[in-house]
Amino acid sequence: MNSIELMKKEIEYQIGKLKFSGIEKNKKPSEFLFVGSGDSFVSGLIASYESNFNCLCIDPAEIIINPTLSKNKTVCFISISGKTMANILAAKRVKKYCKESIAITANPTSDLAKNCMKVIHLDYQKPSLPTAGTLSFMLTTMTALALVKKSNRVINTKKVYEKAEELSNDIIYKIKKYFSFSIDQSIFFLGSSTLFPISCYGSLKINEVLGLKSAAFSIEYFCHSPLFSLRDKDILLIFSSKNQYINKKATRLNFLLNKQKFYSFLIEIPFNTNMEILFFSSLFVQLLVYGLAKEKKLKNCYFLENKGLLEISSDLIY
Repeated sequence: MNSIELMKKEIEYQIGKLKFSGIEKNKKPSEFLFVGSGDSFVSGLIASYESNFNCLCIDPAEIIINPTLSKNKTVCFISISGKTMANILAAKRVKKYCKESIAITANPTSDLAKNCMKVIHLDYQKPSLPTAGTLSFMLTTMTALALVKKSNRVINTKKVYEKAEELSNDIIYKIKKYFSFSIDQSIFFLGSSTLFPISCYGSLKINEVLGLKSAAFSIEYFCHSPLFSLRDKDILLIFSSKNQYINKKATRLNFLLNKQKFYSFLIEIPFNTNMEILFFSSLFVQLLVYGLAKEKKLKNCYFLENKGLLEISSDLIY
């Protein structure tokens, strides 16, 4: 099995398997501060959005520079491996300021876990070979949400998965004639509210799986400046939802871009609740990137193929 097929296997594993963690909620959302990088940062950012910004998510460097940000907070360090050096250093720095530190990790014996007061052990087994984060991302996201959200309702993941797969296949069919591995092509993800961190997640997956330039912006922010960086070959994926304001803005932007002959596509989410929107958009991103990788007949994620860049990444992270 190659890393692309393993990615699909982990995406499919989420059907019927994901649920809120059985975590006792004895704290207010405002007491939490999430810390992470990459996918882990996005998980914490989603929790921040879903708590109506009662809790925050920051990069570990901010804690290292200014550990007093953790004063009287329960600081949750999100890291599947528990080996990220910035998280470990940040965990050491907050000890004399925070109320509590928690490692959210799949590695309970890691240095991160050892430097935190508590550990939330994620039920995730390290795969036989590295691949893009999909199942691991959803597990960290669900755990972060379980700490700050009141509802424990489990949604019908099978139905959401089927709808996400249907839409991703439709979008792949529409964009594949414009899609290339040209160095002058970028893929933009645009989304508002919780769909902004999902857009960030989409951008990360395009980078690591396909090796293409990608960026994420809120719709409003994009229109103020990044819009002017668009090139003819670029592809834009604009998330919309049934929120009237978001839908109107996304639909109008998509219409105007198409009118100017840009390759813009509206991603309309056919669900209403926050959790359904979150599941659907995450699965859509995962299935879209997997589908584009298969379209280009890739066997491995780009980050595994480019050994030089992987060495730089590993040197700075671990």
